[in-house]
Order: sequence, then C-alpha cells, then structure tokens
Amino acid sequence: MLSRFTLATLMATLMLTGCARLAAVTGTSTDKTATADAAAQPATTGAPIDNQDSPSPFESGPTVINVSHLVTRTDDGSSVYVTVDGQDAGLLKKGEKREIHVAPGKHQIGGYVQTLFGFGKVTIASVDVTTDPKAPKNVVYSVTRQKPAFSETDTPPNNS
Repeated sequence: MLSRFTLATLMATLMLTGCARLAAVTGTSTDKTATADAAAQPATTGAPIDNQDSPSPFESGPTVINVSHLVTRTDDGSSVYVTVDGQDAGLLKKGEKREIHVAPGKHQIGGYVQTLFGFGKVTIASVDVTTDPKAPKNVVYSVTRQKPAFSETDTPPNNS
C-alpha cells in the first residue's frame, strides 16, 4: 500500500515539475535587456496565425477555387489548415467556406490538421485541380469512414 502512494506521489511530482516556470531573480542590466529582447520577439508556434493585417497571396487572382468543410457524422470538428501548392492558404473551420484566388493552371489543394496540444500535424492528401477564368472550381474537405480527404465536386455542398 505504501509503495503505491510513493509511486503516485513521485509521478505527480514529475508531471508538475514540467509545469513550473522559473522567474528571473537577478536585476542586472544584462538580464533586463535579455528579457526585453525576448518580449520583443514574436512567439513561434507550430500553426500559422490567421492574421487579418497581412495580405494573403491567395486574395487576388483571375481564377477562383471554392473550398468547403463538409460536416459529416464521422467528422470530429477539427479545423483544417488549407494549403495550395504547399503554401498555407488559411484556416477552414467546421462548416465554413473559403474562396481562394489563384493563377490559371494546375494546382494542388491539400491541408493538415494540428494534433493534440499542437505538437505535430496530420497531413491530408491533396487533390489536383486545373483552374480556368471561365468558371470557379469547387473542392470539398470531408471525413468519410474515419478518413479525411479533399475532393473536387461540380457544385458546392450544402451544410444546412
């Protein structure tokens, strides 16, 4: 009985040690400048930031690709980061639609989903789409039979 509590206490101590933060105690000028430099640096994360201030390369172009997140029974509701030719085009939330403007020609529409706690990502296979200025193309992200996929459709889906 004593050994079970000892093991549980040891595991709790190890888990909580990772959550502790060390504060800078010394007040020398080099520590203050180092802290100021660290505060001035932007935080880096595994996911791209959906910032409205910076223009996206997919906001202008002669052809349009409509990307939709189709809600299905097997969908867990995770947001998908859409990629066009390997470049991030933005975040697509559950049931949301997004217009992507690109140059005419062949493009690969794919994406990825962040894993739990953002430690990694799960890449979703891309679909090849050939665009032309005459009509927009429709691409749907859906999860069927526990398998996420992008597919090209003739008409945009109705999520209602």
